[in-house]
Amino acid sequence: MGKHLNPLEKEFLIRQYRSNPSIKPKDFCEMHGFSEAAFRKWLKQYEESGLEGLMRADQEFKDTLPEGLDRTEESYKREILKLRIENERLKKTIPFRRTRLGNRSMFA
Repeated sequence: MGKHLNPLEKEFLIRQYRSNPSIKPKDFCEMHGFSEAAFRKWLKQYEESGLEGLMRADQEFKDTLPEGLDRTEESYKREILKLRIENERLKKTIPFRRTRLGNRSMFA
């Protein structure tokens, strides 16, 4: 029996599997060390209820996400977009200098 995965790890694996349509479920499961039956169960739970569905069986991981957080996929996409925008803004505020080879490096 393999290591117990938390809901976020399961979601990551599901997304990784879905991003590569050429891989067979059996091969993917063998590569990552879990049963195909368990993976099918995760897929069904994820399709029905998203991350919340994966958390249902894991009582100890109920607090993985903060209380009151909208757990829909659209809210995740909005949050990711906000974080990307904030990341780009922060990149522009950090002073850079050119090295002798023309590469950019941060001031130390």
